[in-house]
Amino acid sequence: MIVFGITGGSGSGKSTVSAILKKYGIHVIDTDVIARLVVEKGTKCLSELAQAFGKEILNSDGTLNRQKLASIAFSDDEKKELLNGITHKYIKIRVKEEIENSNFDIAAIDGAVIIGSIIEPLCQFIMSVIADKNIRINRIKNRDGLTDVQAKQRVEAQPSDEFYKRHSKYIIYNNASNAELELAVRDLYEKIKGEWF
Repeated sequence: MIVFGITGGSGSGKSTVSAILKKYGIHVIDTDVIARLVVEKGTKCLSELAQAFGKEILNSDGTLNRQKLASIAFSDDEKKELLNGITHKYIKIRVKEEIENSNFDIAAIDGAVIIGSIIEPLCQFIMSVIADKNIRINRIKNRDGLTDVQAKQRVEAQPSDEFYKRHSKYIIYNNASNAELELAVRDLYEKIKGEWF
């Protein structure tokens, strides 16, 4: 079984590429979905977060108050690292379980932060989706209802295209139409099959 990571900055079109890959019979493991599951009420992860950040991150019904956790965890880098250290550990366990229980030939781990994370060693290679800065800003504005300034800040807070190029075996450029993206993904899928099978 081939397992690879698919990543890219906000507005690059990573989720669209993952959706296309699914059509080709690739098992896509969405780390965003897993990140929500691991902090559900009664989980070990949520219990560990409450110990680390205090019971005030819990709502009265025992569920996670995401805004409260974010306000504490993102107040300084040390706390942010602590948050990532706890959650990433549980995300990795769930990702490994999905890989082990999969009967697909190819699995893709879709995540915004794979390069340099504890998820990366699970991948045989990384595929990154890249798009021009202005295109990404417009996509984020339309998708999330942000202002120009907010969208620009989000893009500038993320790694550069060079970072993704340096750490990836394959790159998909997503600056054109969805039809052209479909073709690019199909070509890359054929290339992966040719090189790995």
